Amino acid sequence: MSYWPWLENARSIVSIILLSVGSIQDVKSREIDDRIWVVFLASAVILNLPGVFNGSVEPAWWLLSAGLQSGLFILLYYAGVYGGADAKGLMCLSLMYPSTPTGFLIDLSTGRLPVAFSTMNNALMLTVLYLPINLFWNISVKLRGVELFKGLEKENLLRRAAALLLLRKVRFSQYCAENSRFLLAERRSRSGVRRIVFSRKMDEKAEQGFKPDEHVFTSFLMPLQVLLLLGLVVRLFYGDILLALSLLVASRLAR
Repeated sequence: MSYWPWLENARSIVSIILLSVGSIQDVKSREIDDRIWVVFLASAVILNLPGVFNGSVEPAWWLLSAGLQSGLFILLYYAGVYGGADAKGLMCLSLMYPSTPTGFLIDLSTGRLPVAFSTMNNALMLTVLYLPINLFWNISVKLRGVELFKGLEKENLLRRAAALLLLRKVRFSQYCAENSRFLLAERRSRSGVRRIVFSRKMDEKAEQGFKPDEHVFTSFLMPLQVLLLLGLVVRLFYGDILLALSLLVASRLAR
């Protein structure tokens, strides 16, 4: 077996193992040990350095590609697209999988982008799955006799529909017990009027207006590391979901 196939397999095995560890931690506590990223970065360097010496990895393009992708991932982190651990995971993937102009063009012709970028695209596309999950959750709460919009009668139809898809109704006591998994998405004014809040920026005073047995809308904090893991697997075995859809739409329009 040549060095190149061995290197590709090693990259994939190490990346999947480390993202799996991160996913387990993300599901349990929504916190990920930074030592995972240290090991990830060290592994990327150790695996790719032999490729630099035998010519299968071009060091300049490796670092340039990783740097450009990492810069984008950092910008998206500050834009609030995902958390810090998710940005670190994507940055590690950008260093783990070197890219060259030729390799980029070959991947693009087969519906793929650089591994880290496609992993992000796939993960963000997979977040769409949370819409029906949230809807079914809220329907089940409704079937248990909970009035989903009690006290929220002033909210218009569009905001109510968005709440059913984007938020989850839970007992306030459950939110307090599992506040590492949920963000409060309701605010009660001094006059007692309740409003749905889709922003993640809420002050602690917002929690003081609710009783333990009340049901409130919350934003479920997705363990995005799990979706990054799935996004990587999809990229390795299939490609880029978003790019594939874009190419499909473009081909339909071109007819």
